[in-house]
Amino acid sequence: MPARWEDSVATVAVRGEVDREAFWAIDYSVGRAAAEAGRIVLDLREVTHVDYAGVTEIVARRRELLARGGDLLIAARNPYVCNILKAAGGAELALFRSVEEATSAVAAPVARVRAMRK
Repeated sequence: MPARWEDSVATVAVRGEVDREAFWAIDYSVGRAAAEAGRIVLDLREVTHVDYAGVTEIVARRRELLARGGDLLIAARNPYVCNILKAAGGAELALFRSVEEATSAVAAPVARVRAMRK
């Protein structure tokens, strides 16, 4: 799961079915990307199934990033996957329909800080 960086935002893309073990691998990839970027978009648009038990890993990682001033946002478009994420993660997960929407939401606070510094 390689990460891609753009404007200090890393995107980690995942495909296929995601079971609990896959969530651990995703958490590892997000953690490595967070060391560089701090703001992460988890791209689940190509995911067909999510094991609800693994969603807690993502919720915990988002809490950690928020505490450090970063964030973890999720791009997902499969209604089935979105429903599982909402049921298991509730309001603690920020879901978007595209990577572009999530990236814009992550980049907005950065732009405001840059504007304040000028």
